[in-house]
Amino acid sequence: MKLELTDRNLQRYHLTGTLVVVVVLALALAGSLLWIGLTEYRQITQRFEQAQQKRLHDRLQSEMDAAVGYLDFLQARTGMVLRKALQEKTAMAFQIATAIHQHEHGRHPEAEVKRLILEALRPQRFFDDRGYVFVRDLQGNGLLQPLNPELENTSLWDNHDDKGHFITRGLIAAARSSEAGGFSSYRWYPPDNRLEMSDKLAYVRLFAPYGWAMGTGDYLDLWHAARLKEGIERLRAWKFGDTGRFEVLGLDGQILLQPPSPGDEGKNYRQLASPEEQDIQRRMLALANEGGGLMEYAWRRQGSDIVDTRCALVQRFAPWNIVLVATLSSREIQATIDAEKASAWASLSSRLPYAGLVAVLAILGAILASALFSRWMIGLLQGYKRDLDAHALALEQKAGELHLAGHVFESSKEGILITDAERRILAVNPAFTAISGYRAEEVVGKQPDLLASGKHEPDFYRSMWQTIRETGSWSGEIWNQRRDGSVFPELLQITTVRSAGGEVLHYVGTFLDLTERKEAEDRIRQLAEFDPLTGLPNRSLLRDRMAQAMARAERENRRVAALVLDLDRFKTINDSLGHAIGDQLLQGVAARLRQLVRHSDTVSRMGGDEFVVALTGLEHPAQALPSARKILEALAAPFQLGEHELLITPSIGIALYPDNAGDPETLLKHAEAAMYHAKNQGRNTFQFFTPEFNHWVTERLRIENGLRHALARNEMRLHFQPQVSLATRRIVGCEALLRWQPAEGELVMPDRFIPVAEETGLIVPIGHWVLEQACRQLARWDAEGGAPIRMAVNVAVPQLRQPDFVDSVRQALQQAGLAPGRLEIEVTESVLLDKDERISRTLEGLLALGTKLSLDDFGTGYASLSYLRNFRFDVLKIDRSFVSELHRNEADIKLIRAIISIARDLSLQTVAEGVESEAQLEILQELGCNLGQGYHFSRPVPADQLGELMRGEREA
Repeated sequence: MKLELTDRNLQRYHLTGTLVVVVVLALALAGSLLWIGLTEYRQITQRFEQAQQKRLHDRLQSEMDAAVGYLDFLQARTGMVLRKALQEKTAMAFQIATAIHQHEHGRHPEAEVKRLILEALRPQRFFDDRGYVFVRDLQGNGLLQPLNPELENTSLWDNHDDKGHFITRGLIAAARSSEAGGFSSYRWYPPDNRLEMSDKLAYVRLFAPYGWAMGTGDYLDLWHAARLKEGIERLRAWKFGDTGRFEVLGLDGQILLQPPSPGDEGKNYRQLASPEEQDIQRRMLALANEGGGLMEYAWRRQGSDIVDTRCALVQRFAPWNIVLVATLSSREIQATIDAEKASAWASLSSRLPYAGLVAVLAILGAILASALFSRWMIGLLQGYKRDLDAHALALEQKAGELHLAGHVFESSKEGILITDAERRILAVNPAFTAISGYRAEEVVGKQPDLLASGKHEPDFYRSMWQTIRETGSWSGEIWNQRRDGSVFPELLQITTVRSAGGEVLHYVGTFLDLTERKEAEDRIRQLAEFDPLTGLPNRSLLRDRMAQAMARAERENRRVAALVLDLDRFKTINDSLGHAIGDQLLQGVAARLRQLVRHSDTVSRMGGDEFVVALTGLEHPAQALPSARKILEALAAPFQLGEHELLITPSIGIALYPDNAGDPETLLKHAEAAMYHAKNQGRNTFQFFTPEFNHWVTERLRIENGLRHALARNEMRLHFQPQVSLATRRIVGCEALLRWQPAEGELVMPDRFIPVAEETGLIVPIGHWVLEQACRQLARWDAEGGAPIRMAVNVAVPQLRQPDFVDSVRQALQQAGLAPGRLEIEVTESVLLDKDERISRTLEGLLALGTKLSLDDFGTGYASLSYLRNFRFDVLKIDRSFVSELHRNEADIKLIRAIISIARDLSLQTVAEGVESEAQLEILQELGCNLGQGYHFSRPVPADQLGELMRGEREA
């Protein structure tokens, strides 16, 4: 049937329809209230049940945590108790051995004392007769093996367990690990199983009088088994709640604890009479192997028909390979749950009459509201018709405005991009395509980030969009990427378009290509900051970079060096060959200087033929020297300019920040002054601004240049200082001491030229010469019939790093026909602090060769005593600083006594340096020092004079 609507029947139809809808909704409301009440009842009871179950589970977890904590304590205590017991038994054995040794030593032969100790220890038994005392010597021979006497006096060095661990080697290593001894773990056959090894722990100490490794051990499994039994008995008495208890299963299915059925303990669960009980135990084991968790099961007591639903928490205790089960009856929460259900149902029943009354009142109110609503809607519809007519007229006006805006959009020279609120591109204008290279169909629907150049960090874009969200717009310069991959700068403005309600509708971006403007700015900057002839930074840019370098140097506690270069006699070239050739020469000099410096340094042209090199990040003034030398060397090479080959030299002045100045201008001024000083000194050189440093540099260069020719000119000399036995007052050795006698000059002492030789690497050939000459001189003294003495030669760190140093020592000994033991290689404590593996290999090679090793300057503060243990030295030299005040300073006596005691315990010979008086000699002799060296016996003298001293001793 078709309804015809008129102004007269519209109100009646609207009222009828509204009443039908309202009544249906009211009935639905009443039904929903009833459904909500029933749902609420179910939810309340379910939540309460869940809460009670959670309390039950929490109680089980709490009890399980406490039980596991207790077992962890027992398990951890097992190792501690065993270690303590092993230490006590070993200490007892040590007391026995020590007592016998102290009582019998010196009264009987050592072999008899050893036998008495071993026989006293042989019957010692403990740990249920499993434990005994064993003894090994440090070569791995079994000296006492009470349970296997056939192994005694045989080598057990290569005995190993089923894991490949060498047992005896581990025991000896543990005994040597510290003065108190140590523990060693291995596997061996227990007394009740000779087919399968078990873990064993032993404690071993070093019995120092005979170098024995003495100790005892026992099997970890047996101690763990005892602790496990103790833990199970504690769990048997553990009760919680009215029905809570613990059960324990082995991973192999053995029932270890079951309080309700103690008769089943010790059985495998498969032997239980009831299939239901077997299934429960099987489920518990399966749950434990899966990581543990909660389970429920029905439990029937033996001899009873009552079924008890129980909740169990199952957890595997890995250290002992057992399964713990904490179980509690569900009866403990069921009564509380039933009471809560009854209370909730009573509450729901009391609310049903009120729900019916609310439904009736809702229907009556809805009918009244419908009549009023119908009248109101008719008025709205009539007003809506009037609004539609007015809106149609407004749309016609807007269409004209949009046509105008579209014309502007298409014809604008600025690129325009419009997106929606999610930043998806909706439209672009032709200028966008002309600038970016992207056509409209290539970008519509995509994000604007396809234009991203990669020159901006993510934080830049986050800040930009943050500004747009807060202010509604953003403008600034940005780098974007064209379709062909080239990047370009643009001036971008983004504006937000919002609805009348403030909702974001669109984002509009307009931009201009700034490529041409940026290129013009770069050209202007290049002209303002760089020299147009050489392309080097000019004075203005140099000042700026030097100021930055000085600020960084101040923060990092470093230096900046300014090297001012002036080309010698450049004006002559410029005047004679023309400015074009002069300009080419300046460009060539600039190119060579650029190749010499680091990226962090700066080369600048100040004007004319004057250049500046700024060196940054210097740690000390001497680091400017290599750069100055490289500049002199680089510019010394000829410049080929067309048909002209030109030679040019620079004069260089050097000034340092902060040593000479605190700002760029002053620093350049001082460097320029130093440059003029260099010109006055003859050109083609460099000078430092500070006179004192100039003197140091000059002296150092003189020594370095002289050392490079000293060997070829035969300027090196060896002097020898005797080492005298304090017991016999006779010469038993000497130390070779290097001297330098330049052809024109006075004798140079080692403290002036040795550091330079080490720094430049010249110490290697000089040290090789010293080694050969010292060995040859020792052979000459032997040929003269002198007593065989030992020659000590000082060796520096760079020599020890040479891979062929040991070969050179061997060759020098062979050429002189000397035994390696006649040569003593002397190193200082500082060598021991160097972690270079090459040094360690060299020292080991010297020991293997048979030469003696001497540690010089001992006790002056470089190395710890641990190095004496790690390196096998033969001689310990006591520094002269301890000997000089020996007769007046009690503290020095105590220090030397301690050093001699250490040396004696390590079987080292001691040599006291700097002995200058008879009083010092007598004190050193009284303290037990072996040898002395110093002016009291003789100054360092040439070889012929020391030969006369030795001949005088032979004739006396």
